[in-house]
Amino acid sequence: MSSLEVFILTYNRAAFLRESITSVLASSYKDFTLTVVDNCSTDDTETVVKSFDDPRLKYVKHPENIGGINNINSAIKMSTGDYIVLFHDDDKMSPDMLEEEYNFLESHPEVACVSGMTTDFHEDGSVDEWNPAFEGEYRIYTGHELFDAYFGAGTYTVCPSIMYRRQILHDHNLIFNPEVGPCCDIKLLMDIEHLGYGVAVLNKCLMFTRRHGAQDSTMNYVPMHIELFDYLNKDAYYGPMLREKTEWGNAKYHDFSKALASMEIRGIKDRDKLRSYEKSLRMSCKGKFTDRCKYSVTVFAAKCFPGLMKKMYNRYKGGAV
Repeated sequence: MSSLEVFILTYNRAAFLRESITSVLASSYKDFTLTVVDNCSTDDTETVVKSFDDPRLKYVKHPENIGGINNINSAIKMSTGDYIVLFHDDDKMSPDMLEEEYNFLESHPEVACVSGMTTDFHEDGSVDEWNPAFEGEYRIYTGHELFDAYFGAGTYTVCPSIMYRRQILHDHNLIFNPEVGPCCDIKLLMDIEHLGYGVAVLNKCLMFTRRHGAQDSTMNYVPMHIELFDYLNKDAYYGPMLREKTEWGNAKYHDFSKALASMEIRGIKDRDKLRSYEKSLRMSCKGKFTDRCKYSVTVFAAKCFPGLMKKMYNRYKGGAV
């Protein structure tokens, strides 16, 4: 019988952590260990973990903060189970997530990892409606189908819901590469597929994603994806495939350059950093000449007439002037 380990990676999320741990321990599949890997929290994280009385629950605390991505990699390195899940400290599992994914991997040896789907839940307790994303019960990406889907209709993979075959990660030294940035989870799936393994998605809602203002992905959605595009563009294997996607690149430059320009106008993030993101975006996605000109003109105007541009932006968005 295959063994299963679940890891919750955490840092200063004591307010959310209890719900996350509770959801894992309430799983219909019972034969697993749950390790909370604490990246040197300074809040009540340890107290929250030790308030649970369950022999399956373990606690590991790093003596110093090693960064979020390295914290994930520390869990991969310490793992010994046949299957592992790397879960978030602010999300919740559905009761059947572990059982559904465990059974799928047991019956599909060609698959290296399997993801479920998610819907959002909010601070007021409401949960968004979820609908099936595609025809059929599951989808398995092979070859470079996942790469193509990511730059097309989307892959539907949800990082914290993924169950991995640990041996494949260890045998090929597959980790969440910090050089890729926050989207390193996507790059890892592409690498798994590149090695010849299947990446599966179950057409079921198996977890719940908490929506709150302190989310890393909420605050940094555009920059983190630009970092991924930039990394892939420079990669010897992925770069040529990425550069073939001209139509996609033009569309992404259009959307992301507008987002960067709006951040510049509103004074969000360092302006030099924003311009370096646009330069990386231009290199990886090219973009139409007209869109590149619009960005440059907007940035110049925001620099010379910051108050006027902010008023114009607020009026355009329907906000207060």
